[in-house]
Amino acid sequence: MIIFPFVMTQRQDDSLSPVQDMESKANQPNHFLSLLRSCNRMLFVLGLMIVSNHMILASPIRSGMEHQDSDSVSAKSFSRRLQEVGDAGYLKNLEEFETTRNQSVQRKVMAEIRRTIQEARKYLSDEVDSIGVENQLSQIKAQRELVEKGVFEGDTVIQSDRNLGVSGAILSELEQKTQAIRDNITDRSDRLFGLSFQIDSLSTIEELFRFSSDSAIAATYAKKFVLIAKEIEPTFNDLHATLATLDRLQASVEAELILIEASILEIQRKRDELNSGMFSTESKWFSRSGFSDLSFGEIIKMSHEKELIAFSLYFEIFSSRIYFLLLVVLLLGFFIYNLRAKSKEEGFAENTDNQQLVLKNPLLSALIIVIGVAQFFFPSPPFVFHFFLWMLAALALTVLFFRFLSRYWLGFWLVVLLIFFLSSSLNLVLVFTRVEKMLMLMLSMVGVVYGSLIFLTGKKSELKEKRILYFVGYMVFMQALSFLFCLFGNLNFAKSLLVSGYLGVVLGVILLWTVRLINQMLGLASSLYNKPDKKLFFINFDKIGEKVHPIFYFLLTLGWLILVGRNFYTFNLVSGGFNFFLNTPRVLGSYEFTINGLLIFFVILVISVILSRIVSFFSADPDANTTTTKRKSISLGSWLLLVQIFIISMGLFLAVAASGVPLDKVTIVLGALGVGIGLGLQGLFNNLVSGVIIAFENPVKVGDLIEINGKPGVMKSIGFRSSVVNMLEGASIIIPNGDLLSQQLVNWTMGRGKKVTVVVGVAYGTNLSAACLLVKGLLTSDSRILSYPAPRVLPMDFGDSRIDLEVSFWVNNYLEVPFVKGDIVHQIDVMFKEKGIVIPFPQRDVHLSSDGDNGRGIKP
Repeated sequence: MIIFPFVMTQRQDDSLSPVQDMESKANQPNHFLSLLRSCNRMLFVLGLMIVSNHMILASPIRSGMEHQDSDSVSAKSFSRRLQEVGDAGYLKNLEEFETTRNQSVQRKVMAEIRRTIQEARKYLSDEVDSIGVENQLSQIKAQRELVEKGVFEGDTVIQSDRNLGVSGAILSELEQKTQAIRDNITDRSDRLFGLSFQIDSLSTIEELFRFSSDSAIAATYAKKFVLIAKEIEPTFNDLHATLATLDRLQASVEAELILIEASILEIQRKRDELNSGMFSTESKWFSRSGFSDLSFGEIIKMSHEKELIAFSLYFEIFSSRIYFLLLVVLLLGFFIYNLRAKSKEEGFAENTDNQQLVLKNPLLSALIIVIGVAQFFFPSPPFVFHFFLWMLAALALTVLFFRFLSRYWLGFWLVVLLIFFLSSSLNLVLVFTRVEKMLMLMLSMVGVVYGSLIFLTGKKSELKEKRILYFVGYMVFMQALSFLFCLFGNLNFAKSLLVSGYLGVVLGVILLWTVRLINQMLGLASSLYNKPDKKLFFINFDKIGEKVHPIFYFLLTLGWLILVGRNFYTFNLVSGGFNFFLNTPRVLGSYEFTINGLLIFFVILVISVILSRIVSFFSADPDANTTTTKRKSISLGSWLLLVQIFIISMGLFLAVAASGVPLDKVTIVLGALGVGIGLGLQGLFNNLVSGVIIAFENPVKVGDLIEINGKPGVMKSIGFRSSVVNMLEGASIIIPNGDLLSQQLVNWTMGRGKKVTVVVGVAYGTNLSAACLLVKGLLTSDSRILSYPAPRVLPMDFGDSRIDLEVSFWVNNYLEVPFVKGDIVHQIDVMFKEKGIVIPFPQRDVHLSSDGDNGRGIKP
């Protein structure tokens, strides 16, 4: 009977979950208190019965035999009563436990409901701008209808490849924009639906609707239940209303997206059919059939609206990149402006030599360079966007060419630029008319005639850039083909030839002069900044060659081919197939990759390594300087290591992010690298960490005058693994960064100067006070000697033939110590001679005397 409570507890706990088990254990003392009291009373009664039984057993055996049956009946009755008490206690405790468990579950559920409601309120506070979305959809619908105008008008009208291409590009951009709206609505709808489902699931928990048998507890819970219901209702209604609005918007977006996708497929089909018969006749000679019934003005208006949509959508997508390029233009213009200011200081003549054209207008030069390079970083731009960039660069070049080119070649550039503007403007007209066909014939004929005259004249010797003649020949050839195809009625191909011919000349000039201006800029910097300057972050332009490497001309030619080739549909098909090959997913084991991702990974890594090497390569070789201004300038070079580490780290991060390499694979590589560091790369890792510590703590900086093993030198650079010190003796020492930190190194630049001590001896009998004053006055008059700590002249010791004076002073520049010391010694010697102060040399007196014993002797 002693283990009864434990048995009852174990029986009860076996049917509970772990959470309920903890709650039941926490409530066990209260649950079993009444049971234990009942058991104690029953045990007391049982004790009395046992005592009475002992007393009965002490009587004769016969009496015990008579009462045996009655005792058995009493014991059974007692066990039955005891079991009834236990069962009643168990039922009562079970009821109390169920009540407590329900209360615990109710509290948790209500807390979770409140948290979910608060999250829903917070999410609903950022309301969906349904009106704004509807306006966007209306705008997209209007733009789609405008784009489809002139495309789906039947087969009687000559289809323009430019119209199909621009319309398809606009619809693709509209598709991306619509998909972005749909994805935003879907994300919000899924999130709100999840919150609604969570509230619903919490509200259906059975324990939430169970009330206690205790009326007071039940009334309190009922009040809480009503309050939580009132708190849920408005938010829940708003949530469902918002979900209904989102569902309605999502349906509208999906419907518009279906229409856009259908139009894209139809335009692509029409374009494929059109270009499958590239050399087929579309308009015979001067026939009027096949052209649109719209007037030329209406067609120009429609084309203008379409091109404006294409430009605005592309600008919206790549606005951040465009603003970044504007910032680069301003920064590069500021750099070129500093070059021009420096050239004036150095007495360079402006705008009279080929190498100073970049200085004529710094902002325009920067604009040409940035456009010439950055135009390759815009994927699949519409023609109108590229046309805008090319005209900006061409007009900037025109300003630079004034008073630079000869009158003949300047006139040639202006004529070609005018014809390029007219042909490109004609290329922006998206529907063919008879007027456009006549203009195409005229422009192509002008190109053939004028280009031929260029080759027949004898002005080629005045040309600044001879390679332009290749582009002129290309123009003549393409215009001749354009004239023939247009004459025989193949308008689409003729227009492509017309535009590419003039574009080849203008674009060739822009790219050639982009390279030339970059070369001029670096060449001028090499001659003007042959020493470190703080504005240039210690770039040593002396290390840049005067000629551009041929690889840049190869890249220029490749870029020219790509930009000109975009005017032809065949090129787009080839580039599309190539892009499909690069972006097709491939599987290697459990890893999925694309060739494009791998190329991006390696290209970004190579670029980051090249940039890091450029930072290291262009680091200056500073001279030792201890002035405050020079030290601040030179100290920038000490951060080159951190810049290199940052470039490589960011390059690795961007490469991994752009290529889609799984992070778990990167973790494995880093783990293997950690093992390698632990086993065999301790020294390399120690030197790398030591270099970072040097860069952060700056115990020594680039340009500091240091002393290693008693020999002075200048800190040249701090690299990843080692640092380079230029010794004043002429050699360069490469020291591992770990050794640089562990060894004792003297940094004279960080100190307050160098103490110099000179010992001067004066003859006995000299007025020491006067001699000290004379030497001290000599020291204070020298500007190279610091006034603090003050120079000292003190008598120090009695010598054999002189009294030693110790002359000590401080020199600011360590490199001036031998010169200052030599000058002071020389001046002291001259002054002592003038003042009659004797600097004695060691003397010894020798006395000779005769010795009485041996007849001779020497006695000092």
